[in-house]
Amino acid sequence: MWTDHHPGAALPELFATGGDTVSFAGGLPDLEALPLRTLSSQVSRLMGLGGRLTLQYTTTRVAPSLVPAIRDLMGREGASATSEQLVPTTGSQMGLLAVALGVGAPGDPVLLPTPAYPGAAAAFRTAGMEPRALPEDADGPDPAALYETVRTLRADGRNPRLLYCNPTFRNPTGATIPTPRRRELLAAAADLELLVVEDNPYGLLAFDGSTTPALHALDPERVIYLGTFSKVFAPGLRCGWIAAPEHLAPALRRTAEVMTLSPSALSQATIAAFHTRHGWDDLLDGYRTAYRERCALMADALDAELGPDGPWRFDRPDGGFYLWLRHRDGQDTERLTGPAAAIGVSFVPGSHFGVGREHAGALRLAFSNAPRRRIAEGVCRLAAALAATPAPPARGGDR
Repeated sequence: MWTDHHPGAALPELFATGGDTVSFAGGLPDLEALPLRTLSSQVSRLMGLGGRLTLQYTTTRVAPSLVPAIRDLMGREGASATSEQLVPTTGSQMGLLAVALGVGAPGDPVLLPTPAYPGAAAAFRTAGMEPRALPEDADGPDPAALYETVRTLRADGRNPRLLYCNPTFRNPTGATIPTPRRRELLAAAADLELLVVEDNPYGLLAFDGSTTPALHALDPERVIYLGTFSKVFAPGLRCGWIAAPEHLAPALRRTAEVMTLSPSALSQATIAAFHTRHGWDDLLDGYRTAYRERCALMADALDAELGPDGPWRFDRPDGGFYLWLRHRDGQDTERLTGPAAAIGVSFVPGSHFGVGREHAGALRLAFSNAPRRRIAEGVCRLAAALAATPAPPARGGDR
């Protein structure tokens, strides 16, 4: 099996904590905003009225009752999809593997702007594909570099067909590709006959409630959109979707059926019932407020602990879950995890977000689920670990 022989297909340990550790590692949502009593009564009602249906196998189609909830979310970023274009998944991670297996081919290069979500590289590698880092500039993936990379690969007999993007509040940097650059990137993809995989868990989590047009909204015939309820509702329900160009939907549906046989009818019904009664506005506002507060606490603490003249730098994100801390001289942050753990703080080293350790001189901090009262304490511990452990520069710096 590919994953037995390719350690790059493994994912970092994100969600384990122990003792007094302040975890900035895993990007868990803050479920305090979720109205659990309301959900409990709704699930009870679903069980009473139709439990034999919602606990049964179902078809590999998004339930008709859930389609309006998906269309509502996608529509907020200008995108749309018919029920025939929607394929149910257990979340974006399954969607990534379904796309890799259903549209890609073993041995194909797949292009990823890095630093990139490590689950994407893992999914592509698990399908036998070869992730290739795509150069960037200040606005994100560089269209000129895309042309050069694809033409070089094709001249060498390699034929990339997929370009992966996490364009809004990207994991791990929190950056968003501006709309003009999105249009340039899609135009280049069209010229090069590439399909674009848009992974969009965070697009509706701008701290100020603003949105950026989804790539799918700008070119729905070229973009395979991966959506999930994990970040805007709850990850434990394991429910998401693919919105695919219509000619690709059947192949992706067949692949999804092989992977899961059936989506969870109970999860789909639970989310659909919530949306029908309450819509998304209040829940999204609650999540945005929580993440805005936590991000400000973390960024303010980093400013206080690391200072403006030190070797560590970061940009304050405008949404999402993450802050990307970079070392000026490319210090290898993998070497800092042990000292940090010893004093009770965790993070994810930057090397997990490259395809060849090209971001080893950075680290990702997740503020989304850190207890508010412990964020400053965790940053104080982190600063002590960063200051106490000098290390040689990482290969390739932090880019």
